[in-house]
This record gives sequence, structure tokens and C-alpha cells, in this order.
Amino acid sequence: MRLHGSKTAMMCVIALAATACSTGASGSGAEGQGAYVRNGTFTSTLSQDPGKLDPYHTVVAAANNLLSFAYDPLVTLDAKGNPIPGITTKWDVTPSSVTLTLRKGVTCSDGSAVTPSVVSKDLDYLKDPKASSPLLGIVLPGPDFTTKADDAAGTVTITTGKPDGLLLQSLAAFFVVCGRGTADPTALARTTSGSGPYKLTEAVPGDHYTLVRRDAYAWGPDGARIDVPGAPQKIVLKIVNNDTTAANLLTSGSLNGSIVNGPDRERLAGSMKEYRFEDGGTLAVFNQHPGHPGADPVVRKALTQALDRKQIADVLTDRQGKIGNTTMGVPPQICDDSGAAAGIPAFDQAAAATALDEAGWRKGSDGIRSKGGKRLELTAMYSSERPNASAGMELFSAAWQKLGVDVKVKSLNSAAFLKAVFQSDNWDVAPEINLATQLPSQSVSFFSGPGAPKGSNFAGIHNTAYEQLVSQAVQTPGRPGCQLWTEAEKALFARADVVPIAQRYVSYFGRGATFEISGEMPLPTSIRLRAN
Repeated sequence: MRLHGSKTAMMCVIALAATACSTGASGSGAEGQGAYVRNGTFTSTLSQDPGKLDPYHTVVAAANNLLSFAYDPLVTLDAKGNPIPGITTKWDVTPSSVTLTLRKGVTCSDGSAVTPSVVSKDLDYLKDPKASSPLLGIVLPGPDFTTKADDAAGTVTITTGKPDGLLLQSLAAFFVVCGRGTADPTALARTTSGSGPYKLTEAVPGDHYTLVRRDAYAWGPDGARIDVPGAPQKIVLKIVNNDTTAANLLTSGSLNGSIVNGPDRERLAGSMKEYRFEDGGTLAVFNQHPGHPGADPVVRKALTQALDRKQIADVLTDRQGKIGNTTMGVPPQICDDSGAAAGIPAFDQAAAATALDEAGWRKGSDGIRSKGGKRLELTAMYSSERPNASAGMELFSAAWQKLGVDVKVKSLNSAAFLKAVFQSDNWDVAPEINLATQLPSQSVSFFSGPGAPKGSNFAGIHNTAYEQLVSQAVQTPGRPGCQLWTEAEKALFARADVVPIAQRYVSYFGRGATFEISGEMPLPTSIRLRAN
């Protein structure tokens, strides 16, 4: 699970960090074509301080962006979401198991070998009740799984207690911890212990993080090596949470790459290499726990019909995105679920008003609807750190007030927002949540099952049709199950359990280097520094 900071989307459920090629990014503009720079430094940005660097526990996008330089994913995916050789070279899949063959010769940053036993211990740690890892239920469907390591054969088998048709792809979100980190996970908070191409050597929280190249690294995607011309000796990741600052640093040559959006994007476009890619969709989610307006499906549908989603999407994305049609948003998307959008209630304010009238929600003299003496009130929470969030919230609020709803808006910083929505019941609607997943299976725990502290169903959603379709989809491995996943998502939209609002596009600019984009950062093994 990855939670985004202010520069990109606010919240995101696990974006697979393991894509081996450009994840749908389109590049344009100038780029350096000079001679390779030998043993240079590549400097990029993180939109917020990553905090704890423990791969078992972090859900912060900035942390996972940093960790992608120091750790290998258990499974590597290409730009279309297909598995390709990385530290895993072969895989055998059934609806309830995956057997992985590990590449020989993979070593940890401390020189120790990465074996099936190491991977097995890694995975088993997730289900340790003392670990309380947020990856459980996302990377793996739950604690009911077993692992079997065969070091002689070089294989590790994961068997789940219930079918999970996308288990292989889900494992791409799991960073392999090895060496000291396996023996003592508490040591991972401020250091790295992985088999990736770089190792963390300096951490200055709030300012920058430095990683140094591991010359022996030769097991990247499709056998990619790091001891090649132009590969950086150092990676420096600066904490920069302002687009204008990032643009200025790029222009001055102080950065080799950074995400830059909004008006600052326009002044950079054409002058340096630009990579454009999707980075998560904005969703409106209604609290359906007892006592909240969202517990009534008529109210949820009416509130959805009252929204001009196209207008809101234009505001939230600076007209650089599109209207939302999916819960997923970060490429590569294993399933094309855009057909699920047919289930979203259409914009129709008159129909919304009529539905509330017929359900007994009538306007009073003050213009606010009530039923049985209870006013129709909404507490809407959003993160003030998300780009254009306030302007977008104004449109949500205006649409619902016009319908006769008393809307109380609470603006919180990112940490407070996440705590309020996921750990409290003091909200009615979160209009700008970002669940940017690549796999529909990764959203199941958020849209069904128990809520906190036993589960992740923060909104208390109980959609029988969705749950039945999911139970069928998980028994169909790989892409053949995609149509079932699409129908499941459509069932969520039809009941206004989850409402797609906007799909954001992000620009990553680069200078003095060439690379491919993986997730929202350069793919480590693809970076080549060039002289200007």
C-alpha cells in the first residue's frame, strides 16, 4: 500500500514497484545525447520525507520510491503487466498457489546469498501477528497461506488458503528483504538490506537520502546489469514538495529528474525530456456505517447523480486529466476494467432531487432536507495538501448544497486525513480519495470484509453482488479473470459504493540523463548519465 504525498495523488493502495519498462509513459522534448558520464550522480526528488524505510511496514509512496533502488521485487512485470525474469526466472501458477524459481547468484547488499529459504522467511514474517504488516491482505490475501522453500531446486512455493487468481502479479509489490534485515527487521527503519542495485549510505530526514551503486548487481529485469556506461555511482533523492521549486532546480541543473505538474509543467515542456503517465484516480467514498447518510443507497445514488464529474475532474487535474472510470489508475493495469464505468449513476440533478423526495427526504424552510426529524448532513473530509483539492471540494459542496444537503467541510493535512478516514468514524464522505491500484484484487479488502482493526473496509461497504463476483474472479488465474473483475467493479459503481471522479496524468521531467519510468520514478537499471 502506498500513500502519496502532496505532489502527486494523496492516497494510493499499492502501486506495483516492480515494472521493468516504461509504464505507459510517453516521452517528448529535448534530451542529452552526449557521451556517457562515468561514475556520476543522479539527483531526483521525493515529494515528502519517506519516514520509516521498513519494506514490511511502509505504506508511503515516497518510501517505496526510495526502496525501489535498494530492493528487488519478488516478481517483475513488464509495461503491459506481464511477468518477466528478474530475481525470479520461472513461475508455475494454479488458482491457489505459485511456485517461483529464483535466479542463482543473487546476493544481498551485505554479500549474503538470497535463497528460497530467505524468501520463505520474508513472506512468513507478514503473517506474524506481532508484525502487523499492512501488506497482508494486499500482497497476499490473508494470513492463511504457507510457504515451502527448496534451496536445492531453487524454488519457493506459496500456497493460499483460498484462491487468488492474481497472486503472481500481486507478488510484484513485495520487496525481498535479506541479510541483516531478515534477522532483525527492526533495523530496517533507517537503513536498507536488500538485493537491489543500490544501497542506502546516508539519510538526512527532511532533506535528502543518498544511495551508492552495487557494482556486482547483474539480476535486474531480463538480466539487466548496473556496471554499464553511464550508470550513476550515486543516487541522491532530495525532499522537494513544491512544483515551482522542483522546476527551478531542474532549470538550473541541480536536478536530473523530478515530477512537475500544474502551471510549472508548461514552462518546462519542450525544453527537456518529459514523461507523461497516469498516476492514480480520485474516488468519492461514502461512509456506510450505521447512522451515516451513506448507509442509505438512495442517498448515495442521489449524491452521485448530483455531481458533474467532468467539471470536477477538470478542476482537480488542471484540465490535464480525464473523468474517472475505474478504481485502478497506475499502469501497467493487468485488467482493463473501463467497462465498469457503465454502472456509474449518470449526472442528473433533477433525478437526484426526485429520488430524495420520493424517499421522504424533504426540504425545509431553510432549504435543507430532513426525514423523520433528522437533517441530511454530510461531514466531508479532504486533504489540504492535495493539488487543487480546495477548488474541487468547493464543487462537491456546491452540488450537494444545491440538492438540499447541509455540508460541513473539514480540511486536514495528509497524516490527519488518513487517520481520520481509516481509523475513525467521524466522517460521512471522502470525496477525493486515491486508491491507485494496478490489480483489482488489491482493492477487495477495502471494499468488503471487516473494518479496522480486523480489516481495511474503512467505509463499511457490504455489496453482495461484488463479493459473489470476486469469489468467482479469484478462482480464474491471470487475465482470463479480468471480465469477472470488471463486472465486480461495475456492481460497486451501480450502488454508489465507490464513485470514480478523475484520472490524473503526471509529468516527470529529466535532463542530463536518459531512463525509463517505472511507477513514478526512473527504473534504476535504466538510468544513463550523459554529458551536456
